[in-house]
Amino acid sequence: MKSLEEFIVEQKGDDIDDQWLNDEKPVMTKDGRQVMITKIDYDKVPNIIKGKVKWNDKLLDYEWNDEGICVKALDRLGNPKKADESDKLVKAQ
Repeated sequence: MKSLEEFIVEQKGDDIDDQWLNDEKPVMTKDGRQVMITKIDYDKVPNIIKGKVKWNDKLLDYEWNDEGICVKALDRLGNPKKADESDKLVKAQ
């Protein structure tokens, strides 16, 4: 039988939620790139999460909706690209 602690433990790679973002806990892309959240735009529905993704030694601007699905992505050269599943925002802890 699982203990209560085992039920509430957050897993690295799990989907983000509002509480995770409000507590300013670490996030990353699904493929493991580091993400720094710079702003959450609550004026738009769904909310837009803006942040910087570290790609090698560059910081690139990305945007996600409040479910963590990427809506604006850049390639490693800084050119726009079609967002895919690897760009999704997930928990990093």
